[in-house]
Amino acid sequence: MRTVLIPLAWIVGTLLAIIAWRRLMPAPMPRIFDFILNTKFRRRTFSPETAADRHGLAPGMHVLEVGPAGGYLTAAAAEKIKPTGRLVSLDIQLPLLKTLGTRMGPAAPPLVCGDASRLPFRDRSFDAVFVAEVMGEIPDKHGALREFSRVLRPGGTLAVSEAALFDPDYVRASVLQHLATSTGFEPSERYESAFQYTHRFTRPAV
Repeated sequence: MRTVLIPLAWIVGTLLAIIAWRRLMPAPMPRIFDFILNTKFRRRTFSPETAADRHGLAPGMHVLEVGPAGGYLTAAAAEKIKPTGRLVSLDIQLPLLKTLGTRMGPAAPPLVCGDASRLPFRDRSFDAVFVAEVMGEIPDKHGALREFSRVLRPGGTLAVSEAALFDPDYVRASVLQHLATSTGFEPSERYESAFQYTHRFTRPAV
């Protein structure tokens, strides 16, 4: 029994240490972990098509994707807003954008290397902004939310998705709601399961 408990305690302790460290020092997910974002389990619990629906995407919208990593959600989002919509994908890690560009080829949307808390876009440029399992990696969350509000048109949608299972950067729904509402967003639709949630917010029209 002891031979089983010692390794288990070591694994749990290591995981808790990683979570504590990531809470204290938020940072982008290292590129080497991109492979864990496209798994059979994730496709069952949060497929790209499901994400596009829950994020409120529709034909003709101008949409900003923040933190696409290797592009797990990108193609489905671009498909959802066809034929007249426009998707822009922004990530702070240039190597991940290059990976996304290689995977999608000519179908890749405009790719922008930039910081979520200092967006290089004009005011009121987008109808929707979506952020999937990235909020916990952003050091200046209030700054990022202010920027999301700035680039959204009045009545625009901010959609944030988080996966609880094994994610050291997980942001609880109650914490997210407090952050968003304190920045001026109004709560809207919310979708929850045992492993994942998506919370939509609206930028007030005034």
